[in-house]
Amino acid sequence: MVQSAVKVMSEAVRKPRTRYWILFAALSLLAIALVLPPLINMNRYQRQIADAISRGLGRPVHLSSVTLRLLPRPDLELSNFVVEEDPAFGAEPALRAPSVDAAIRISSLWRGRLEIGRISLDQPSVNLVRNSEGHWNLGTILLQASHIPNAPTTQRRASQSPRFPYIEASNARVNFKIGAEKKPFSFLNADFAMWLAEPDEWRIRLEAQPVRTDLDLGLSDTGTMRVEGSLKRAAELGAMPINLHAEWSNAPLGQISRLLFGIESGWRANLEVTGDVTGSVFEPQFKTRIRIAGMHRQEFSPIEPFNVDATCQGGYQQPSHSITDLTCFWPIDAGHLLLTGNIPDIEHPVPALQLRIQNVPATFGLAALRLTRNGFAGSAQVTGRMQGTLDYRKQLTGNLTVNGLSIRTPEMNVPLLVPVVHIVADGNAAPTSPRTRKKQLALSASTLLRIENTSLSLGGATPLTIAGSFTPSAFTLHFNGNASITDLRPVAIGVGLLPNVISPLTPQGEAEMDLTVRSPWLPQVSASDGPTSTTTTEGTLRLKNAEFRAGFLSGPVEITSAQAAFSPEQIIWEPVTAVFQKIPVTLSATMPVHCSDQACVYEFSLTTPDLDAAVLQSALLGADEHNELLQLLARLDRNKPQWPVLNGTVHVSTFALGPLAIHDASSQLRIEGRTIQFLSIDGHTLNGTVHATGTMDASGSTPHYSFDAQLTHANAIAVSNLWHGQHASGTVSVNTQLEMSGYSADDLSRSAQGTFSWDWTQGALTDGPDELTRFDHWKADGAVKNAKLVLDRSQVTKGATKSGVAGTISFDRKLNLTVTDLTEQAQASRKPSQSN
Repeated sequence: MVQSAVKVMSEAVRKPRTRYWILFAALSLLAIALVLPPLINMNRYQRQIADAISRGLGRPVHLSSVTLRLLPRPDLELSNFVVEEDPAFGAEPALRAPSVDAAIRISSLWRGRLEIGRISLDQPSVNLVRNSEGHWNLGTILLQASHIPNAPTTQRRASQSPRFPYIEASNARVNFKIGAEKKPFSFLNADFAMWLAEPDEWRIRLEAQPVRTDLDLGLSDTGTMRVEGSLKRAAELGAMPINLHAEWSNAPLGQISRLLFGIESGWRANLEVTGDVTGSVFEPQFKTRIRIAGMHRQEFSPIEPFNVDATCQGGYQQPSHSITDLTCFWPIDAGHLLLTGNIPDIEHPVPALQLRIQNVPATFGLAALRLTRNGFAGSAQVTGRMQGTLDYRKQLTGNLTVNGLSIRTPEMNVPLLVPVVHIVADGNAAPTSPRTRKKQLALSASTLLRIENTSLSLGGATPLTIAGSFTPSAFTLHFNGNASITDLRPVAIGVGLLPNVISPLTPQGEAEMDLTVRSPWLPQVSASDGPTSTTTTEGTLRLKNAEFRAGFLSGPVEITSAQAAFSPEQIIWEPVTAVFQKIPVTLSATMPVHCSDQACVYEFSLTTPDLDAAVLQSALLGADEHNELLQLLARLDRNKPQWPVLNGTVHVSTFALGPLAIHDASSQLRIEGRTIQFLSIDGHTLNGTVHATGTMDASGSTPHYSFDAQLTHANAIAVSNLWHGQHASGTVSVNTQLEMSGYSADDLSRSAQGTFSWDWTQGALTDGPDELTRFDHWKADGAVKNAKLVLDRSQVTKGATKSGVAGTISFDRKLNLTVTDLTEQAQASRKPSQSN
C-alpha cells in the first residue's frame, strides 16, 4: 500500500512538469515564428522562385520582394507579381497582381523540397489576348502546364511528382484584347479557382460580372456569369478535352444589349442562359438553353406575358471559325420552331439556315405583334395554325401558311374566318417606291416577306383584298375593296386600323377603300414625349349611307356620301354631303395626322342652304334644353369630351335668327378649349350689310361675350318691324361694342354694357316725340348699361332746325326721350352781343 501511494505521488509530480514543457515548447515555437521570419532574408531566393514559376508558366515572371510568414501557416508573400506576355500576343503583361500568397506544404519540407499548396492572388489584372491567327494567349500556358507532370492537388502524401497547387484569385479584373487593341468588354469582381483533380484533369471555377468600360453600366445591371468544369492533358492544345458548364443569370435584357452591342435595344426582360461545352478545345460541341421571362418594350408592357424557352446545340470548328450542325428548338404549345444550319465563318458570316414552323398557333403570332405595337388588337382573339419553311442562303426563300385563321373581337357577333393566308419569301421583291429603294437595297431585298392577296368577305359588293410586305425594320399593308361598315368596324377597331376615322362610325353603311399603311416595327421613342407614332396611311376611303356619332354632338350625323384622301401628313375629307338633325350640309375638312392634343387644329368649311337658329339650337343642344339659343355656345364648356380645336368657315344662304333673316351669311371662327373666336361674321340683312367680330370665353364661372358689330345702310322700316309696333323709316347705320355674360337672354340683358352710335338719314319715328316724326339726319352716340341705350350726344337736323335729343331707350322698347331746340338756344346766345 505504501508503494502504491508513493507511485501515485510521483505521477502527480510529473504531470505538471510535462505540461510546463509543452507550454514552454509552444511559446518557443511562437517566439521563433515571430522573431525568425524577419531575420531570414528571402529576397536572396527571389530569382530562384521567379524562375521556378516562370518554368511552370512558360513566361518570364518578375517579383519585387519575397517575405516569409510562419503564422497562421507557413507561406511566402510575393509583392508586385508580374507575368510577362508571349511576344506573339503583345507587349503588355499577361498578369499583374500587387500581392500573391504562396502557402507552403509543410510535409514537403521533410523530403527536402519545397511544394506550394495554394497560390492566392489578390486583385490581379489579367489580359486575355487573341492574335491575328485566332489563337489565345491562355492556350500556351495551358499547353505548358499539360507537359509538366504533377500529382493531384488533393493528394495527401507527397510522391515523385510535385502536387499541383490550388490556384485562386479574388476581386480579379479580366480584360480582353484583339491584337494590340484592348476591347471595352471586361470581367470585374472575378473569383477564380483551378486545381488538379486527377493526374490528367484540371478543374476550374469562375464567377464574374461582365461590364463595358466605355459605358456607364451598373454591375447589378449585367447579371452574374459562372463557369465550372474540367480540362484534360493533351499533346496539343487543340486536342485538350474540355467539359464546361456555364450560367449567365439575373441579366436584364436591355442592359445586355448595351453590354454586347453598345446600344440600348429598348427591350426589357430577365435573361437566363445556361450552356455546356464538351469535346476538344478546337472542336467543341455546345448545348445551351435560353430563357427570357416577361419580354416587353421599355415604353409599354404587352397584354399578356411573352416568354422564351429555347435550346440550341451545335459544334464549333476553330480552324475555319465556323459553327456546324446548329439546331435550335423552341416548343410552342403543341407546335414548335426549329432552326437548323451552318455558319461557315462567324467573323464574315454567310449563314445557311433553315427555319421550320410546325403547327405553331396563330396566337403566338399575335403575341409577337403585341410586343411591337402597344395595345395592338387588345381584345382580339385568334385561332389557327402556322406551317412553313424559310431558308436563308444569301437570300430568304420559302413560304409560310396560316390555316383556319379565325379572328374575333367583342364587337363581332360571329368570328371572321380566313381560310388560308400565304406568306412568301422569294428573295427578289422590288422596292415599292424610288424614295425607299435605296434603303431597301441596303437591307437587301432578299430579306423581304410578302403576304399574297388574301380576300376577306366583309359584306361589301366585292371582297376586301389584303396584301403586304415585311422587312426587318418595317411593314407595309395594302387594303383594296368594299366592306359593310357593320363588318368592317369591329375588325378595324380590333387591330387599330384608322381608329380616329372608323371608331366614330355606327354599324351601318358601306365603305370602299384603297389604302396603304406603312410603319416601322417599333415606334420611335423620345425621352420627353414617349413613343412617337410613325405609321403612315396613303390612299382613299369612300363612305356611303354611313352614320357618324361624336360626344360633343347631341345626335348622329347621317353621311350620304364622303371621300377622304390620306397622306402621311393629313387627311382631307372632300366632299362630304350629310344631314344633321334634318339640316343638310356640305362639308370639307382637313385633319392633321401627327400632332399633340394642344397643337392639333382641324380646318373645315361648311355650307348649308337655309338654317333656322331655333332648329340649330335643337339640333346641337337636344330637345330637353331650354329654348335659348345662347345656351348653344355655353354647351361647349359643359360637353365631355370637349369639341376639338376647329378653325374654318361656315356659309349659310339664309340664316333665320327669330324675325331677323341674314342672307348670304358667312363666319370665320376658331373654337379652342373654352373659347370661341368669331374672326368675322358677314351677311346681308335689313336691306343693309352686317359685319362683326367677337369672342365667347367660358373659362370663368359663366360665359363671357364680347362683340364689335357694324350694320351699314339698313332700312329703318325693316328695323322697326323687329320692334313690334315702333314705326320708322329712313336709312340707318349702327356701330356697337358690347360685353355681356350669362347663359340666358335675361342674363345678357342685365350684364350688357358698352357703347353705340348710329347715323340715321331721311328718317321718321312715329311713336316718338313730335320733333322725331320726320327728320333729315339723326346722329347719336351713347352707352349701353342697365338694359338701356343711354344717349350721351345726340343731334337731329330738320332743314335749318337743329335739335338735341337726350334720354334712354330700354331693351323692352320703351322710349324716354327729351328734345331741345338747339336753333333757338343759339339765337338767344347771339342776342346780347348784337345789342352791344
